[in-house]
Amino acid sequence: MTSSYHTAAREPVATHTSMSWFYRGMAVAFLVTVIVGFSASSQRRIASGAPGLEPLVVLHATLFASWFVIFLMQTTFVATGRVATHRRLGVAAAVVAASLTVDGPLTAIAAARRGHLGPDGLAFMLVMMVDVLGFAVCVAAAIWWRRNPETHKRCMLLGTTSMLPPAISRWPLLAGHLVGVPIVLLAFLAAAPLRDLLTRRRVHPVSLWGGLALFASGPLRLVIAHSAAWHQVALWLIHRI
Repeated sequence: MTSSYHTAAREPVATHTSMSWFYRGMAVAFLVTVIVGFSASSQRRIASGAPGLEPLVVLHATLFASWFVIFLMQTTFVATGRVATHRRLGVAAAVVAASLTVDGPLTAIAAARRGHLGPDGLAFMLVMMVDVLGFAVCVAAAIWWRRNPETHKRCMLLGTTSMLPPAISRWPLLAGHLVGVPIVLLAFLAAAPLRDLLTRRRVHPVSLWGGLALFASGPLRLVIAHSAAWHQVALWLIHRI
């Protein structure tokens, strides 16, 4: 870890500046993705006269939106050289991340219990929970490696990317065409490795292996989600939690 840190420290300042603005650009793209997806979903909900959201869902939506706003603020602070402010806000970011990690699975279980996840709610419940699990693992790794900027920021980027599928699936252009969700997600996951190749002439291991792991989790979780074993576990969770 020390060796990689010093290698990164010797890179040209221009490269670091460019990378900082790259992460800020990704944060903007993430926030736009969330706004487009959930604003369209909210408009459809209002038009259909659906009842108001349950308090747990409101809490989850608040934490979810807060994370993407914080991620944009954090990348902006780094891009503009306000690293001390970035570190102070990191405490709040850790609290929001921990809250999302607890709240996300509870929201998925509650939604499945109420029949809000569609005809195969038990399967979709696992999809939602693995999104949160990927987020939690990546953010925890980022906190652990917070003194290694190159690893830290890539873990944060992966963790935030793992939370995008719910927003992407709500894009108006993808309504009824969920096969487009992994394609868009792959584009987000490929951005950092491609940037690495252009600026560093090599791909950082976190961007490569972390991105591959997150993308591979998609088909894997679908296989598990439709298994009898998972349905038994899901029913136990629904009736006990």
